[in-house]
Amino acid sequence: MAGRTAGKRKPTSAEIATHNAAKHSKTAGTPSDSDESMGESDAEMEGGAEIESDAEIEDEPKLAGENGGKAGGTQGRAQVTNADVMALNEASLLFKSNLFKLQIDELLGEVAVAANSKATQDVDAALQQIRTELLAMESTAELTMDAATNHVRKLSKAATGQVFGIPFPDPAPAAGLALRMASAAPDAVNVVGSYPLGMAVRSARGFTVDVLAQMPARLFQERDYLDYRYFYKRALFVALARVRLQGSAVGEMFDVEFALLRGDTRLPVVQLRPKRGARRLARLGCTIRILPSVPADVLALRRLGPDSCNVRAALYSAAQGSVATPQYNAALAGDALQLTHLKYLHETQAACPAFARAAALLRVWLGQRTGARGAQQLLDSGRLGGFVVTVVLAWLVRSPGSGGVAGARLSGAMDALQLFKGAVEFLAERDFAAQPVRFGSADAFGGAGGAVLVDPSGRTNLLAGVAPWELLELRMLAQQTARDISHHSDSRFARVFLSGALADVATRYDHVLRVEADLGALLAARTGHVDAARRLRELEHGHPAAAARARIGELLARALAPRHARVVAVHAAADAAFAERTHVTRRHVFYVCVVAGAQAQRLVDLGPSPDAQPQDAAQFRALWGAKAELRRFRDGAIRLATVWGANAMPPEQRALILPRMLAFLLRRHFGVRAPPGLLADGDDDTSLTADDDTSSTPGAPFTADAGRLFCASPRVAALASTRDLAESDAAHVTFEAARLALDQLQRDLRALEPQLPLRVLALHATAPGLRYASLAPPKPLAPGADDAYVEPLPVLVEFASSTKWPDDLAALHKVKSAFLLRLAACYGAAHPHALVDVASRHFGYGAADGLHTADHDCFVDIRLAPAGLTFRLRVLCEREGAMLARQAQAMEREQLAPQADALRRQLRRWTRATQWRPQHHRRILDLCQRHHPAASLTIRLLKRWLARHLLLGAVPEETAELIAARVFTEPFAGLAAPASAYAGLVRCLRLLAEWRWQHDLCVVDFTAPDSNDDDDGPRAAGPRPVWAAADGLPADVYAAMQAAFDRAPAADALRLATADDPAAERWGAVSPLLTRRLRALASAALTAIVDCVGAGSDAALPQAFTTPMADYDFILKLDKRMVCRQHEQPPASALHGPEDAAPEPNKPEVFKNLRPAAARVKLHANPFGQPRMVGFDPVALLVRDLARVYGDSALFFHDVFGGRCIAGLWNPALAKPVPFNASANANVAPCPGEKANGRPAARFNKQAVLEEMARLGEGLVVDVVVQNE
Repeated sequence: MAGRTAGKRKPTSAEIATHNAAKHSKTAGTPSDSDESMGESDAEMEGGAEIESDAEIEDEPKLAGENGGKAGGTQGRAQVTNADVMALNEASLLFKSNLFKLQIDELLGEVAVAANSKATQDVDAALQQIRTELLAMESTAELTMDAATNHVRKLSKAATGQVFGIPFPDPAPAAGLALRMASAAPDAVNVVGSYPLGMAVRSARGFTVDVLAQMPARLFQERDYLDYRYFYKRALFVALARVRLQGSAVGEMFDVEFALLRGDTRLPVVQLRPKRGARRLARLGCTIRILPSVPADVLALRRLGPDSCNVRAALYSAAQGSVATPQYNAALAGDALQLTHLKYLHETQAACPAFARAAALLRVWLGQRTGARGAQQLLDSGRLGGFVVTVVLAWLVRSPGSGGVAGARLSGAMDALQLFKGAVEFLAERDFAAQPVRFGSADAFGGAGGAVLVDPSGRTNLLAGVAPWELLELRMLAQQTARDISHHSDSRFARVFLSGALADVATRYDHVLRVEADLGALLAARTGHVDAARRLRELEHGHPAAAARARIGELLARALAPRHARVVAVHAAADAAFAERTHVTRRHVFYVCVVAGAQAQRLVDLGPSPDAQPQDAAQFRALWGAKAELRRFRDGAIRLATVWGANAMPPEQRALILPRMLAFLLRRHFGVRAPPGLLADGDDDTSLTADDDTSSTPGAPFTADAGRLFCASPRVAALASTRDLAESDAAHVTFEAARLALDQLQRDLRALEPQLPLRVLALHATAPGLRYASLAPPKPLAPGADDAYVEPLPVLVEFASSTKWPDDLAALHKVKSAFLLRLAACYGAAHPHALVDVASRHFGYGAADGLHTADHDCFVDIRLAPAGLTFRLRVLCEREGAMLARQAQAMEREQLAPQADALRRQLRRWTRATQWRPQHHRRILDLCQRHHPAASLTIRLLKRWLARHLLLGAVPEETAELIAARVFTEPFAGLAAPASAYAGLVRCLRLLAEWRWQHDLCVVDFTAPDSNDDDDGPRAAGPRPVWAAADGLPADVYAAMQAAFDRAPAADALRLATADDPAAERWGAVSPLLTRRLRALASAALTAIVDCVGAGSDAALPQAFTTPMADYDFILKLDKRMVCRQHEQPPASALHGPEDAAPEPNKPEVFKNLRPAAARVKLHANPFGQPRMVGFDPVALLVRDLARVYGDSALFFHDVFGGRCIAGLWNPALAKPVPFNASANANVAPCPGEKANGRPAARFNKQAVLEEMARLGEGLVVDVVVQNE
């Protein structure tokens, strides 16, 4: 996972659009809508707007909207018109910025593809050649089914050299079927879709052009709409069209193959992808698809309604009654109505001049969220594509006043931005199932179940076959986009149109489960009428895999409904071969993806009462099996419930409740085997049944595994644990116990107020363990016990104000020491079982000026007897800060710069310890405790990742916590806040890998609205309007942050600003060197995680947490016996995989209640032989000393959580020879025979310095390894 060396980077689309928009805002106006011709295809665009800069490609053809003239002079510069000025004024009023409109104009100029232009002349020539070849297809006489198959095989071998058959749908025609088929050249060949309409956009994978080949009407009979007869004849035409094209000159330019339209086996098409030899076509990425069609009067469209049953073969006579086939009927009607749809959209474009540009923006927006993104794309784009959102936009523009709609929602006079904003707001509000969208009356679809979007002809439902979760996810994304558009920040353009994380499976969802299943076992046929009806429903989806996904998605959504899961998506794997898409017996890969809510970590799910709701109770038992328990609750109710853990369950296990539920359901209902370690004891239900999803009657037990499941969440969550935590009783090592201990300490100190000089006002905690942000919960120790490392919990004690505090710093420190001595004596007398130690270097007497190297001079360590935790108390005195500031000003007036600088540094240290850290502590505690339960484990995982790469410490802990807080308070790239630690970590890594720290301001807004506040109830219960302005920082505060960012030196340094720290100076900026390394490591870690999800194995996951040591110049190896924090390393199961769950051969099985109890807390012997060494970490002290002595010569890195080595990098400036000087402030050695500036030369003596380091770490450093001389 070594970071790659940064080379010349091609500018991204965001940079191109922003640069060009800024350039245009300074010079010419924006081009009008009539100057640009846009286009796209009907196909669901697989990707977003990410493209390479044309300037980086030699001879790259310019696209529509790009200026091909010279850059200089006024000849190629557009003249500013009144319309341009009015457009800018409208954009300023609508979007509060002209830059947003200019960026959109540049985006469309980059991605739009215009037909009949210079850029697409090769595409147009290829389309003309394809049309010629299709019209020259030879006619085939009527043949039987077997004869037609043999005929195609012979022709394909003779014409192409390879043998392929007819792509029949599922079910394939039965042997001896009395159906005769013929074929002929198409009557007409037309280019359809968005390419001729001017709506096409180019994505990362190019763009698609659809060619409609209208089959002759004489090939079909009146009743061919029944029993797949039309689809069998259509498949013959597709096969012969491929033979013709592949055997002609077209086959020399394109790779000709079969493909499925919307993943439906009933709708095979011929797909042509440019070969590498076709240079210009390959650069454009143009994919051409041949779509067969039929005249609208051939099929009886009146019989293709949603309630009609057109599959009546004797094979399914076992089913009781007729089953409606709405998806089958929609597939038939879709072939007959393509020209009708094209005509309607063309009329809409003529009535609304900005319609094409708005539709192109919608396709870019949708492609960023559902499309493909290069080699790491794992998910199929689904059936919800650009054509659907274009029809929705057309309905908004032309919908008549019917069905409660007073008139058209959007005016035809609106510009593209207004149309796009209106369409997004409509998609964010509309539930297509509860509020169907119809053109006209369309009474035939009044009772249609599911989502309904009736096409302009009123004959078919365009959402037939679209999964409910696809529409739910679209609605959720539209809601977030509507809020992003209303946001006033400059990043909204990138959030809406350019974010690559939206199509990334690892970033987009909270949990991702990869299911590799055998469809033959998953959808095994069974006897009885229930099985026949199920088989009909499976065929209705057009593909066995689609049927399996629908069944899985329906069951999981029903099971997770009580937890208010936002989306339960079941995606197909992307880029599957055609044979793998069509064969039922092949193993298929699904991705079960969940966007969870705030209830994801709930321990108990309540079910119905068996007495009051017997039918619901029976279905609940059938759903959950043995997990459904009958329980009595505090209110006296007796209800069924599923219990997933106890209150003492550790956060690492709570984070896995949702994946565990999904694995249990997939195992119980589909026979999918869960990975070791995911299911707990008792979860593997032995009464596995293959019962029908809608029935409570159990069926036959499974006899074999239908597939296997993989989830990366358990392995990732385990990396936040430690070896001690894995071997301790989780009920006694918790963050809640530490919080309770702090409350108890505060009560104890308040009880001592009569014995103290001043009243105790408050305790201000600053320890990460008291805000759910430490790697592991604080470890409690029994009375008299000791450990290898005892971590103190810093707490500031604030006393009541008094005028008797001295005005001298030295005297003030002495009084503070006296306060702590008095406090320790009183507490020890009141609590004899507690351990109280007063630690101080000087007790206020060591420095006459009151300045000390430590943040505070004196402290008291108190180990509470019941809790076993050690708190380190220091006194907070507000007067000390004012005194330091006053003395610094006095020194400056006296022109004593060294003393003034020392006082300023001391004031900064005091402010950081007494004000900044407590404030940061309260905000992170509020984030983890009240708003986002997943934030705690996310912070711990991020700290583990940084420490494993030897960067925690160089990156302050507070900065790491702010990085994690950023992905929760400012949801990444238009996504909802993560509800799992896995998603939180991945988004943190993406933030580190992709954020442009040198150019863009990164703000952590703790005042942002909590996206999970409304998760206690259903999402539809009164959500706030999506067009409402986003809450958060006021505009003036954000402007102050931006001004501070602009004033800072332009360096690629990691900085995070907050409302109280607009200049990001409190914790210091991470150096550019470390920022670049963080970017490289985060990018490699993301690649490793996505590869694990795609491969279905977590064997390579530890690589994301393993740093490449070859990048360092030298390594100091440490004696592992002296590394007192080595037990904070990840457990072996997290690094090497879970152990086999099967019992050992010679180890007898023991009942759970008879097993020996685990140790409450795992302790280790103190390696130094001295008890009560609180907070003593020799490795950290050695690194601190090395940095102080050799900080100008080298950088030092180590794993603060028990790493066994210290790595170093030499300062590159030391490699140059310098003139020899006896007073040089470094260890140098003379270079005989070399000169520097005319004097004897000397070089930095690295070997001697390494020996000094080894001598400084004597007893701790055992070896020095030099890797780079």
